[in-house]
Amino acid sequence: MEVMNRREVLLTAAAAAIAGALPRTRLLADAPPAQTIIDVGPKSDYGKDGITPTWIKTNKIIIIRNAGEIYASSSICTHKGCIVRPNPTNDGFTCPCHHATYDITGAVTHRPAKIALERYAISVDANDHIIVDKSKPFPQDQWTDPASFISVPEPQTQPSAG
Repeated sequence: MEVMNRREVLLTAAAAAIAGALPRTRLLADAPPAQTIIDVGPKSDYGKDGITPTWIKTNKIIIIRNAGEIYASSSICTHKGCIVRPNPTNDGFTCPCHHATYDITGAVTHRPAKIALERYAISVDANDHIIVDKSKPFPQDQWTDPASFISVPEPQTQPSAG
């Protein structure tokens, strides 16, 4: 029997470790394609102004109802790509990595980010569900494009008791 030197032992162990890890490793080419068309539920679920964070991590989108519009913003910080979080006051977003902040529209309010959050095409289907199309992004200078938001009536306020 031949005795292996230290280098041969280490190389053999490394090769075995790599070979053992390969079957569990998914190649990027084998990864499923990112979902670009997302049904975010019935329009009736968005009856009041505010942020709906349900898809922040899974689909990297945020659904927002604000000032008579419903729109879908990216949840990816434009500074370094971290996932933003809604502020506790529900009036904007903060990046936990470098503390950039955005207002509820997605516009930058505190650097280091310099570019607003992208919005995505949004529409209502025949079943009155809101559909987001991530393959059609809208930078801040295109937020007035009718495909970047859904118009909704302003929430009714209750008259004060007098």
